[in-house]
Amino acid sequence: MKQSKYYFIAFIIITISIFLRFFLLQNQSLWFDEGWSLQLSNGGSVQENLLKIITIEAGDKYQPLYYLVLFYWRSVFGDSEFAIRSLSSLLGVGSVITIFFTCLRVYGKKHALWSSTILAVSSFSVFYSQDARPYALLIFITLLQIYFFSYAITVDKSNKIIPQLLFGIFTAIGSFASILTIIFSSAIFLSHAIVYRNLKELIRWWIPPLVFASPMLWLYLSSPAASNPAATIVTRSGLPIITNIMFVIYGILVGTSYGPPLEKLRDQEKINVLLGYWPHLLIFIITTGIIFIALVRTLIRQRKKKRYQEADYFFTSVLAISFLLLLIFALGTKINLLPRHSFFLCIPLFILIPSTFLHNYQRKNQLYIASQVPKLATVSLLLMNLYSNWQYYLNPAYAKDDYRSAVRYLIKTRNTSAKSVLLLGQDTLFRYYGDSSTIYLPDYIRKDMKEKNIGEQVNIATKNADTVYVIFNREYYWKDKDVFKVEMNDLYKLEGENDWNYMKIYRFTRKK
Repeated sequence: MKQSKYYFIAFIIITISIFLRFFLLQNQSLWFDEGWSLQLSNGGSVQENLLKIITIEAGDKYQPLYYLVLFYWRSVFGDSEFAIRSLSSLLGVGSVITIFFTCLRVYGKKHALWSSTILAVSSFSVFYSQDARPYALLIFITLLQIYFFSYAITVDKSNKIIPQLLFGIFTAIGSFASILTIIFSSAIFLSHAIVYRNLKELIRWWIPPLVFASPMLWLYLSSPAASNPAATIVTRSGLPIITNIMFVIYGILVGTSYGPPLEKLRDQEKINVLLGYWPHLLIFIITTGIIFIALVRTLIRQRKKKRYQEADYFFTSVLAISFLLLLIFALGTKINLLPRHSFFLCIPLFILIPSTFLHNYQRKNQLYIASQVPKLATVSLLLMNLYSNWQYYLNPAYAKDDYRSAVRYLIKTRNTSAKSVLLLGQDTLFRYYGDSSTIYLPDYIRKDMKEKNIGEQVNIATKNADTVYVIFNREYYWKDKDVFKVEMNDLYKLEGENDWNYMKIYRFTRKK
């Protein structure tokens, strides 16, 4: 490939990644999880934020780095939706650049262009690059790990002390960024030992990260969750593990806006909803099946260029072992295994996909036509992700929790004598969007109120207000949703309901 053409294509790929990650960045409201990010980065100093993070018994306690970085980012760039999310967008672009240089070092130019294109248009990556959550940072850090570790699996005579040191540093940073990155680091270690079988190299590459990451390892092992995972508040899974696994594979490959909207899959008619999207799902199954079969054939066929095959073995091992360790972690903690918890799987997967049609064949080879099938499948995967991105940007059915519209409605319709109560949701986001009057009921539930029903609790919190707005974010999570209206009916009359994405507001008037 001519140098000028190669640089031009690389420039186009990076430009596409920038466009997709900044396009309509502030179009959607901040959602529930982003409210946690605001809350954990709202302190007056980094020390205050760190203390807040390490004293909560929730999943975010085990991924503190992002909130500290976001604190500094907000202090420089402000608190607009665009500013808050732009940190993730820049990290997403950085990930595309990093996977490009990683594949360039390990496989060469064509492979680098393909892998970086897959990540550039990945709906999974784009979503979290537009989300004020830790996952874009985690993908970026783990990609830097892989980039510096690529010096260990490539044959060159350059001095590797600096890459070894930087690999150790970023492995330690990754352990501070999330407990999940320790799973990925463990998979890299085991794959290095299994595929390359060089004890001296193993010691040389893994002593620095073990030393640098030891403080965080000690912190995690000494935490209450180490002996009792149920002590940490996370979303627990109510689904069979096989369902979670299928959702992880689907979400990483094409994002969650490719098929049916997730909210519709919570209805009793979810089977009919899935059947309504059978063309999408059939294309997905055929495409991923072709890629998987081609990858298996690639791994079992002997190649002339052994270094490519060794690298394929290594990344396949990383993918398989990290997935297995993640599965054990999910079963042990009973966490609701979602694509975002499996963020690191996209790295070896997107690196491997071009190997299904590159490096094996020459144009004059009799198997050249067969090599084009996985290439067409990969092109199909790119198109599916572009479609998924389009749905995410422009189809309201795939929008995030619409706190912005809910607050605007309250501010517009709530008179001075009316009160509003948040029963389930993020009170931080109500204040962020300019509503400091809404009462967060859990703050008002004291020991003497726990024996009262919901209507009585609302009445006490609102001080006998005649008109009350009761607000829910993701009402289906609330254990008392089935008795809510019945208990409110003792004191109030339901006058109306308003819905937005994942948000619902009930308007009640007090019975005379």
